[in-house]
Amino acid sequence: MQKGDKVAHEVLFRLYYDKLLHIAKGYLDSVEDAEGIVQNIFLKVWEKKKNVIKIRSINNYLHTMTKNACLDLLKHQRVRNTFSNDYYKEKIAIQHQFIKDEAASLVLETELEKKINEAIEALPEKCKRVFIKSRFEGLKHSEIAETLHISKRTVDNHISNALHHMRLHLKEYITLIIIFFKLN
Repeated sequence: MQKGDKVAHEVLFRLYYDKLLHIAKGYLDSVEDAEGIVQNIFLKVWEKKKNVIKIRSINNYLHTMTKNACLDLLKHQRVRNTFSNDYYKEKIAIQHQFIKDEAASLVLETELEKKINEAIEALPEKCKRVFIKSRFEGLKHSEIAETLHISKRTVDNHISNALHHMRLHLKEYITLIIIFFKLN
């Protein structure tokens, strides 16, 4: 792997992915967050492949990386929640007054639908197809895998990537989305 052998990295991934995912799920409530953490661990290992020879125990190294990444995420979430609660309460109160107006609500609905469609259209084609089948056609992950002739893990990865993408593209609108769905 130190020489850039992708097969070696793939073998490492296959050997440790499930174990690291299990560790991450033990720390985090969200399976998506756990999957993201583990995927980032393997990305970092690949990026730092030149240093692999210096690692005494790859098992301990990966376990420690996973644990630390989970703890960092939890710390970040606590800080974000502390500062965002007051901010969002104020923002929701202001936006709640705005949404009471029926015409404004219609404009908001149209704008949100447009932004959601733009975010979906920005997804890679395969990821978009899987996401639509899951969220709009109501298919289970196993049904999607069977329909598209891909593995369930591939479906899970596409859904995870799509949700991450949607959160990033719609983060400015999240409070409006919450208010909108509470009112309707």
